[in-house]
Amino acid sequence: MQAVCRLVMVREGVISGVKKYPGLAIVLALTAMVALAAGCAEEEEEIGTEKVLLFFGDTEAIETGEPGRFGYVTPVEREVTAYEDREMLIAEVLEALFEGPVPDEEGVSAVVHDDVRVISVEIDEDNVAVVNISEEMFGEEWPGGSLTGEVFVQSVLRTVTQFPEAERVLVLVEGEYWNDGHRIWNEPLEPARLQVLPDEIAEWIDYSRQIMLAQAREYEDTLYLLATFGERPTGGYGVEITNVAEEAEQLTVTVKFTEPDPDDVVIQALTYPYDLKIIEPAVLPVWFEAEGDREHLPVLEGLDWLPPLKAGDEDIRVLSPAPGAAVARQFEVEVIELVFEGTVQYRMTDSEGSELAEGFRTGHGFHWGYIRIDLAVPEAVESGEEITVELYSISPRDGSVVNLVELDLVLE
Repeated sequence: MQAVCRLVMVREGVISGVKKYPGLAIVLALTAMVALAAGCAEEEEEIGTEKVLLFFGDTEAIETGEPGRFGYVTPVEREVTAYEDREMLIAEVLEALFEGPVPDEEGVSAVVHDDVRVISVEIDEDNVAVVNISEEMFGEEWPGGSLTGEVFVQSVLRTVTQFPEAERVLVLVEGEYWNDGHRIWNEPLEPARLQVLPDEIAEWIDYSRQIMLAQAREYEDTLYLLATFGERPTGGYGVEITNVAEEAEQLTVTVKFTEPDPDDVVIQALTYPYDLKIIEPAVLPVWFEAEGDREHLPVLEGLDWLPPLKAGDEDIRVLSPAPGAAVARQFEVEVIELVFEGTVQYRMTDSEGSELAEGFRTGHGFHWGYIRIDLAVPEAVESGEEITVELYSISPRDGSVVNLVELDLVLE
């Protein structure tokens, strides 16, 4: 029986450790492991072989865009070297996953290119498997795209959580949050995350993440509770639906927000944290409460749920029309606002800058309020001419124009 060296996060002569702290802030700490002369810090005995599942990409599901039983991945059974140390075994299984399928495994595809290596696997006291992989993840061979990222998430989650010791998974790339430009893996995920959502719900979540908002949406006999933090400047931000309580007159949903401490080492990239809970439809109205680092969580006033966002500033978001759209002589501008006193000013001009209309509408202010502005283009403006609609609010401090949004449109 052969003795092998346990993986100790040694890469290119650097020995480092990864530790997860509350709030999911990730820091790199130097590990005192002097083992180079001996060849390894400790040895792990092989205990035979073990049959495991490797979840490769499901070729048909990826090509058609229609998820199968396991989403966009499908399992292949392999026999790998077994170790009593489960972290060592998971690292071995992930290495096999990253190397890709062998020729006789049909209908499956690799989830990353085979240069990617596992630096470490560490299972913490909360049964979170922290997987640290090499920087080749985002090398020239990485194809990018949101679907590619989703396949990777599904593949690693299903492969790792087949082991009972690993209930959730957090993936790092060289000790930093995994970020493919479409999503950031900045918190541990569990298998429930792999539930295939209806396309309409998945799209709703995707554009809702742009703003801070709480929503309850019933769809096909299911209630989706969604809390989004909006666009954040770095990693280290988190949002979690911690409790759903049925009370006498309402369903109370508690949402906890966390922000990074000034000394936390976080990824320097835009993040869009959110949490989703899926429950049976409720006969009671839903009430959201914020706790933690935020005391107020806006909801929607005037709409049941958020439609797609077409344009906007931080506190004025346009629902329709989209910039560059052709509009009729009489048309509507729909927005949601979170501005001072809920008042949105508007102004419409022609291609020469001459004013065609102006006024204001009031929504809510404390929450995201829905506003509809009805506009009519004078007959003097010819079809095909460009018009501009300006949306803005007035600063209570100095009376200046703030939250300016300009919509360049074309008259049909």
